[in-house]
Amino acid sequence: MTDNSLTIKIEILQRPYKVRVQKEDEEIFRLAGQTIEQSVQKYATKGIFSTDKQDLLAMTLLETMVTALRNERKIKHIAELEQIQDKLISIEDYITKENIDN
Repeated sequence: MTDNSLTIKIEILQRPYKVRVQKEDEEIFRLAGQTIEQSVQKYATKGIFSTDKQDLLAMTLLETMVTALRNERKIKHIAELEQIQDKLISIEDYITKENIDN
C-alpha cells in the first residue's frame, strides 16, 4: 500500500507550518492558508481592531466559524426540504394510483 500523503508548508502571519496532508487535499490546504492571510489582511487594513496578531487571528477564526455554521445550517435545511419533497412525491404517486384504480 502506498502512502498518499505529503508534507507541505503553509505560511500564516509570516510563520511557516508544516502540515501532513493527503495529496488530494493539498490544494484545499493551500487555499485555506491563503484565505486566512487575506482575512487577516482585511482586518488589519480596516484598522477597527488592533494590529495584534492574536486579535486579527481571533476575528478571522470567528468569521470563518460563522460562515461554516451558516453553511451547516443551510445543508441541514436542504436535507429537510429534500425529505419533504420525497414525501410529497409519495403522496402524489399514491393519489395518482388511487385515481387510476377508481
